[in-house]
Amino acid sequence: MQSVPAVSSKKIWSKYHPSLQRSFYHDLECPADEHDAAVRMQCHKHAVSDIELQKEAIEAEIDIEKSQDVPYNGTKLDRLHERKIKLINAKRYHQNASNAYWYYLQ
Repeated sequence: MQSVPAVSSKKIWSKYHPSLQRSFYHDLECPADEHDAAVRMQCHKHAVSDIELQKEAIEAEIDIEKSQDVPYNGTKLDRLHERKIKLINAKRYHQNASNAYWYYLQ
């Protein structure tokens, strides 16, 4: 018995934000409708807000470690800076995703 190839029901983006590369959309799920887009946009905005709080906490930790001026703090400071960079990249992703959904709604 021959199997029938599954037809993908995945919706494809038809509108692309002018400042985002099309490749960004490859892993970003296309919304089912305007309500779905609005909810997804808001969820990404929530992620950006949470990331800002995490960055504030890391910056406070960095300030504490710098003020202690202990030789073994260098490694910890490096790790904190690496976490901060990861958060900045995550914030950028979520901000761009929010922008993509916003543009979809326009």
